[in-house]
Amino acid sequence: MLDPIYGVPEWLTAVVLIVAILAATELGFRQGHKSYGTEDADTKSWITTIVAAVLGVLGLLLAFTINMAVTRFDIRRLLVVEEANAIGTSYWRAQLVPPPEGPELVNLLREYTQARIDFSKAARVQFVADVDKEINAARERSGQLQEEMWARAATFAQKDPRSVTAGLLLQTLNQTFDLEASRWAAFNAHVPPSVIWANCMIALLAALLVGYSLGLAGHRSIFHMVMLALCITVVMIVILDLDDPRHGFIRVGYQPLMDVQRQMGPPAH
Repeated sequence: MLDPIYGVPEWLTAVVLIVAILAATELGFRQGHKSYGTEDADTKSWITTIVAAVLGVLGLLLAFTINMAVTRFDIRRLLVVEEANAIGTSYWRAQLVPPPEGPELVNLLREYTQARIDFSKAARVQFVADVDKEINAARERSGQLQEEMWARAATFAQKDPRSVTAGLLLQTLNQTFDLEASRWAAFNAHVPPSVIWANCMIALLAALLVGYSLGLAGHRSIFHMVMLALCITVVMIVILDLDDPRHGFIRVGYQPLMDVQRQMGPPAH
């Protein structure tokens, strides 16, 4: 089950983050302004040092988190390439299988490729309910085709247990099915929600301290407060977008599967 933060539209998350950070900065400013003129230079220096340290921690945490999100994105992208290669190899090996299993396997692989493309397209549906419905339907279809392909490959292998072609075909089909499971696991692998929430908490704490420092200086810098909120929000939204294959704008392409489908041709009905 996904963390609730992934079920919220990204624009709404951005608005909430900006408002929360600005509110924390304003709260800190008002608290600091109460001490305006009463703190000595050494205290102000220490507070400035603490603010810089907290901002540094926030920067490191954001960098660490975005690296986690990019790594997961790259894994999903590479798995698409590997799956396309495995399907293509299975297709060429299935052509070596004599009738009736051979032509049936070839056609099933064409249908399977389309099912995997449908799975990849499913994340482009805008509404949460539709996304889950499309994804589940495409994955269920993939599972049905896997059973049919394995049954025909097993029938061919039983006719000649010593057949090299049967052994190679079963090996490649098994790899194809494993990659489907790997893609599903990667599809549901996210940055731990606790890390996301830690980023938000540290960001609010940093904004609070920045506001407090401005309050001690007796000057509210709207420009700097807004720029701080925007910078933190942009990075957080990029992290969430990379980490959410269901609804994000930054999505893994499925061109390798399209290329394989072009080589194989459409399924015969």
